[in-house]
Amino acid sequence: MSLIQKKIRILLDAHIFDHSFQGTATYMHGLYSALVEFEGLEIFLCANDLLHLKTLFPDPRFQFVQLNAHSSMKRLLTEYPRLIKEGKYDYAHFQYIVPFVKNCKFINTVHDLLFLEFKQYFPWSYRISRKVLFLASAKRSDIVLTVSEYSRIDVAKKFQINKTQIHVTPNAVTVSPRKVEAEINIKEKFGIEKYILFVSRFEPRKNHNGLLKAFLNLKLYEQGYNLVFIGSKKEKIEQDAFDELQNLIHEDNRKYIHFLEGISWPDLNAFYQQAETFAFPSLAEGFGIPPIEAAMNGCKVICSNQTAMSEFGFFKYLFDPADQPGFESMLRAVLDDKAYPFEQIKQEITSKYNWEVIADKFYNIISKDHICA
Repeated sequence: MSLIQKKIRILLDAHIFDHSFQGTATYMHGLYSALVEFEGLEIFLCANDLLHLKTLFPDPRFQFVQLNAHSSMKRLLTEYPRLIKEGKYDYAHFQYIVPFVKNCKFINTVHDLLFLEFKQYFPWSYRISRKVLFLASAKRSDIVLTVSEYSRIDVAKKFQINKTQIHVTPNAVTVSPRKVEAEINIKEKFGIEKYILFVSRFEPRKNHNGLLKAFLNLKLYEQGYNLVFIGSKKEKIEQDAFDELQNLIHEDNRKYIHFLEGISWPDLNAFYQQAETFAFPSLAEGFGIPPIEAAMNGCKVICSNQTAMSEFGFFKYLFDPADQPGFESMLRAVLDDKAYPFEQIKQEITSKYNWEVIADKFYNIISKDHICA
């Protein structure tokens, strides 16, 4: 009984929030913002920039731990082992790679292993180093999480871990109040109207080229449509993908194609809400948050059916991105659809990808493990 009454102390490696708010950061933010509601947990967030972190996690029940190391090796070799020992935490939660010294139980979220399945999209040095570190970390973790059934099967197979020992805690979407975005007029603020939207960092596997080709082949620009890409291109792989995309654009249609980055959350939600449709032609995803975000913002969605996205059976329009003519036919259909089931799709997403439901599952996993310890 005393084990149940005593709060479980969890340290979260939140250094990702020092750099970005994409993908893995979105997952941790949503999950822990819901977990803090559980009285049985005491949550400590660790990062370099605690002032910034406190703006992202304003709930007074969160506690914060200063991280000084900026090097990942120093962080994993010395600082986290020291902090864990000093804080006497029951669990420490990391993503992909855990510290080399173990002073408590490790929770490890392995979002995906796409770099092993789709080698053509990742440099060999990245693949080799990640495979060794990710495998060793997964084997040394007490609780292994991932974000989709696709990734659970993949991690179990490639890392030789019993599938029953890997738990799916998927991503979910938190939609901000629409009254904020209702005051944002995309046409007035950005000079863009009647547009097809794609939100994603620039990478070859994201298949920006496929969407651009569909837009050009259908000559949608002649029908008054614009195409909007929102995503970063800071790293070399992103810049290379962006440059390749530029080579497909001709001067006579360039004014209809727009590239944006560094968009605020209110502006992004407004872009979703005012788009004609959201297209997600990705070739490989461990989950795929943007189409869910778009749908919850009341936008039509056309989505790839590959990898983890095959689990999005609630979407009316799912397509094989390798079938370019089929993609183009479906894009034309969704744009013309006057009976799109917006509310039905929202309800199905809410029932499955809900942070409160996911946090409850996580709490049950960790509570059971803690009691059995």
